[in-house]
Parts: sequence; C-alpha cells; structure tokens
Amino acid sequence: MNFEIPSAFYTSDAFASVSLLLVLLAARLIAGRTLRRRDDLTEQVARRWTANFRNLLLLIAVIGLVMIWAPQLRTFALSLTAVAVAIVVATKELILCLSGAALRTFTRAFSVGDMIEIGTTKGEVLDLNLLATRLQEFESREGSIMPTGRMVTLPYSLLFSSPAKVLPHGGRDVDHAFEMTFEPDVDVFSLREQLMQAAEEALAQTSGSEECTGPTEGQASRCDINFGTSEIGKYRLGIVLTGSLRDPRSAENAVACAIGSLFHSQRKNTRSS
Repeated sequence: MNFEIPSAFYTSDAFASVSLLLVLLAARLIAGRTLRRRDDLTEQVARRWTANFRNLLLLIAVIGLVMIWAPQLRTFALSLTAVAVAIVVATKELILCLSGAALRTFTRAFSVGDMIEIGTTKGEVLDLNLLATRLQEFESREGSIMPTGRMVTLPYSLLFSSPAKVLPHGGRDVDHAFEMTFEPDVDVFSLREQLMQAAEEALAQTSGSEECTGPTEGQASRCDINFGTSEIGKYRLGIVLTGSLRDPRSAENAVACAIGSLFHSQRKNTRSS
C-alpha cells in the first residue's frame, strides 16, 4: 500500500512551517557542533554563544511562523472581533442596566419610597434590584400624583437617556395638580374668594375633619387656584392641592365638584337675572 503526500501540502503554510523549523533545527545542530569543535573557546563562552544562538533561532522561528500564518491569523482576529462586537451588541441593554444601577447607587439618585419621574413615567418606588426599579404608577397628567393601579418596571438604562426627577414626598408637602375649563359666560375672576372657600371646605371634608393635618404639625392641607384662559378663550383654572393627600383621587373629585357646582350656580343666577 503506497502512501502519497497530497501535492497541495508542498505549497501550504504547513509545509512552509515545517521547512522553516527543519532549517532552524539544522542550523542549531551545525552551530552547536561547530562551537564544540573550537578549542580556543572556554566552556563558559561556548555555553553563552550556544544560548544566544538558540534564542536567536527561537526569535526567527516565531517571526517566521507569524509571517507564514499571517493571513490565517488576520482572519481569526477578524472572527474574534466580530464575535466580540456581537456579544457587546447582544448585551448592550444588560450592560447599560448594570451601569445605570451603579450610577443610581453612587449618586443616590432615589431610593425605596421616593416619588420619581423618568421620561413620561412617574410613580412611587416600591423595589430596587440590580437591573431595574419597580414603581406604583401615577397618572401621566402634569402635576398629578393619582395612582393608576398598575405596577411598572423601569430598566436602569433609561437613566442615560432621561433625567430622574424626585418629586416632593414623605415629610414634605405633596402637590397634586389638575385643571378645569369653563365657558366664559360667568365672571370667574370675581368669584375668586368663593371658589377658594368652596375648594378649601371640600378638601377639608375629604379628610373627615374641618382641617386636613399637613405633613408638619399645625400645617393644614391647602388649595391654590391659578386663573387663566385657554387658546380658544375659555376660562381655565389650574388647581394645586398641597398637603398630606392620602387619597388624591377623592380630594380632586371633591374639589372639582365644589368648584363646578358653584360655577354652575352662578351661571344660573346670571341667566335668570
């Protein structure tokens, strides 16, 4: 049975590598034999020359093999780069979440119990973990702290695209704002005192007492009304409830009903007169 070496082997990188190693091995053997035959060299000098020549041959072997296999090494390096890029792209969101968690921890941006707003989502922080935070969602309406009943999980990666706003909470006043719009058929500006009184009474009744105890002793929940007009000329009341609002929805409904009832009563009186 005859064994034949493929002709492609003679032109391959493997053949070039084997040839290089054989040439270097032969050079080492010849150099070693030559140094041993010289009588004018001491044993120490011969060993030094042998070591230097061996190191030189190793350097030549490494450089030669790298040059021979350079195309394959380049392809392998490109493959590794592609794999690394794919891994980074696939884990980009995970990396951003971990980085966002570190940012929140180091800056102490918010903690459990805070009321925060990130992007278009706001709510009370219920839980924090390594990748995300869980919120009790509030209405997206400007100034509202009325719960929607939903739980929202926000990844920390959002901290790099949207600022985290911490809303007043806890031992400070809590503001809940909403708007009411009316037709301009009643002089709402002359009703300011009556509207304020009706709103304050309704706000007090929602707490079951004549005065709503605020976040600090002796401070009552209060209602502020800002008067303005809409783009089409209708009256717009911006109402801000401030204080310890245990149930913002009930407080808003009570104040809105009181203001609306007073406004419509004045409208009837105006028309009858």
